[in-house]
Amino acid sequence: MFPSSGPFAQTVQGPIPAEELGVTLVHEHLLVDLRCNWRPDEDPDIAFRPVTIERLGRIRANPFACEDNLMVSEPHVLAEELKLFRRAGGRSIVDATPSGLGRDPQVLEWLSEVSGINIIAGCGFYIASTHPDSLAQWSVEDIAEKMIRDLTEGMDDTRIKAGVIGEMGVTKYPMENAERRVLQAAALAQKEVGCAIIAHSAAGSESPFEVIQVLLEAGADPTKLVQSHLDDRFRSNLSLYRRVGDMGVGLGLDTFGREIYYAPRQAYLVSDQERIEALTMLIEAEMTEQVFPAQDICFKHELSRYGGHGFDHFLRHITPLLKELGVTDQALDTLLIHNPARLLSRPL
Repeated sequence: MFPSSGPFAQTVQGPIPAEELGVTLVHEHLLVDLRCNWRPDEDPDIAFRPVTIERLGRIRANPFACEDNLMVSEPHVLAEELKLFRRAGGRSIVDATPSGLGRDPQVLEWLSEVSGINIIAGCGFYIASTHPDSLAQWSVEDIAEKMIRDLTEGMDDTRIKAGVIGEMGVTKYPMENAERRVLQAAALAQKEVGCAIIAHSAAGSESPFEVIQVLLEAGADPTKLVQSHLDDRFRSNLSLYRRVGDMGVGLGLDTFGREIYYAPRQAYLVSDQERIEALTMLIEAEMTEQVFPAQDICFKHELSRYGGHGFDHFLRHITPLLKELGVTDQALDTLLIHNPARLLSRPL
């Protein structure tokens, strides 16, 4: 039923009052196909083999080498994963999976029904390698119109509406022109609809600022924008977080649980211990109202069924550690309830 008054959030089952979202993670992936990033040469022995516990160590060392690891496509497995998240206290998830990455609105609707989790679906386009060939012929306005239709009419010939724009991605710094045009279109669509944008930068500390600049110059609302993966891009550099915060943009610390080696970068990702230190640093710096923690689950090996940390990881493991460090319930409610509700709300 459509909310009678006040701001609403658009879920795959319809609009609900934003205040009813509860504990929300604003950057996850349910059905997702990341084979655009497949790199079989990194470990040919696992390239065509399924994800199993026996191979988990090698897959964690080279997550992009295993084709099966890049496809999360089992609805019944995902339903059980979401039930674990609900038992841990979770109520809502943003599935920041745009078209071209395996999004299926009808399965998302089913997952929401059977799990009891509110799912807010993403729309738009990810990095250039996932764009449809026809996109090169579209104007910025044409791209924006496609997003607007997903948000106001329904995705993929259904009546199931997206609730956010994103995850909007760039491949490298400086970004490709096709990706710049998609970001500009996202800003136009946001101005029309009033929804949030979730943005993905390339590796390194410069790309996030380029992404933000393109979006803001195109008219995006910074208070409805989260720049993702800053825990990886900025680590514990408070001055970089402050630069983003001073622009009014949300700070995505959204890769909790991902402690793996990225062979393409020849580097380990930041650890959960470092993420916790960055998060508490931002709380102490009185930036709590701009921080959005999540896990960005997008590999099969990250699901509990396959030996991973699962969607309940932040609530089950990180929240107790934060409390031990003196983070208050009020601050946790701000991070997990109030910030997402404000971000995802749209006026009637």
